[in-house]
Amino acid sequence: MVTAQSLADDHRRASAQQSERLTDQEKDAVRALANNVPSLWTASTTTPQDRQTIARMMLDRVIVRVFGETERAEVTCHWAGKVVTTHPIIRPVRRFEQLEHCDEILARIAELRNQGTTARSIADDLNAKGWLPPKKQAFDALIVQKLLVRKGLGKKRPVWSGHIPRLNDDEVTLQELCERLGVHRQTVYGWLRRGQLKGRLAQVGTQRIWLVSLSHASTRNIPGESS
Repeated sequence: MVTAQSLADDHRRASAQQSERLTDQEKDAVRALANNVPSLWTASTTTPQDRQTIARMMLDRVIVRVFGETERAEVTCHWAGKVVTTHPIIRPVRRFEQLEHCDEILARIAELRNQGTTARSIADDLNAKGWLPPKKQAFDALIVQKLLVRKGLGKKRPVWSGHIPRLNDDEVTLQELCERLGVHRQTVYGWLRRGQLKGRLAQVGTQRIWLVSLSHASTRNIPGESS
């Protein structure tokens, strides 16, 4: 039997489940925000979950276009109201040869190397031009050294190396050895300090430069050495 008390209880439960009604002032605030989505998006009170909801409500579809196998791609967003925006993006790639400007980068490296520029300075030049290597945020000396070796650009000695007195053609500087082996300069210094690599100091003006035997380094079982 339905009693007045049970009806009152049902009414209270139903009222508790209903959303609280907005006041006229709150409705006006919602309408103002709806007309200015950027303000709503950047508002300090808007949570990441709120932004996801906004994006789902306003985006009809998203199309991603990749340009060949290169790192270059673009995202086209189709918004509610038939507004379309296009956004270029850089995607990660695995190999240097996939880079859109691969040939241009190699040509620049070869040009600077022929001028006697160090690997560190070459890396700085590439970064200044806005080029990016695969799987890294920026070029560094080690990446440049490996590219010089892989592409056969590291065989020519820098201009300044011709002024170092050498006992024979077998002697190379630590920098030249790094480029031959494709390893970092600090790695070669470590071999020298631990006695795994023999060398001597040559005097060039006020500078002292380490020289080592290339044939000796090539026949030594040095950890990390690459062919």
